[in-house]
Amino acid sequence: MMFDKVIDDGTLRATPEGFSVGVRLPWYRSLPLSCISVNLLTCDGHAVPAEAITIHLNGRARQLSELVEEIEETWFITDTATLSVKGAPLASGSEHRIEAEIEVRPPYIKGLRRVGRVARMMKAA
Repeated sequence: MMFDKVIDDGTLRATPEGFSVGVRLPWYRSLPLSCISVNLLTCDGHAVPAEAITIHLNGRARQLSELVEEIEETWFITDTATLSVKGAPLASGSEHRIEAEIEVRPPYIKGLRRVGRVARMMKAA
């Protein structure tokens, strides 16, 4: 599918708390957030703990553990979600290997589970 688009080009940002990166929904239809998991985010081979990641989408910030309860909220295929990480500061202008894995479980195809994983070299803005 569209798994090569999981990480949105040019979205790595150094922040005062750590860094942020944009991710896209690797599916052909919009899905409820309860059908989506961010299974992995790494920076230079170091896994970021799920507790350190906040997902920003549709004007709200949530912990990854909250997604399973979001049955009414939708991630639209044209939208980029931002994953914000605390505790892993990056220098602006530095290059990093970012890897992300997003799992989708469409509610209209019983038992289907697709996992999109991609790594990309990116420069922090």
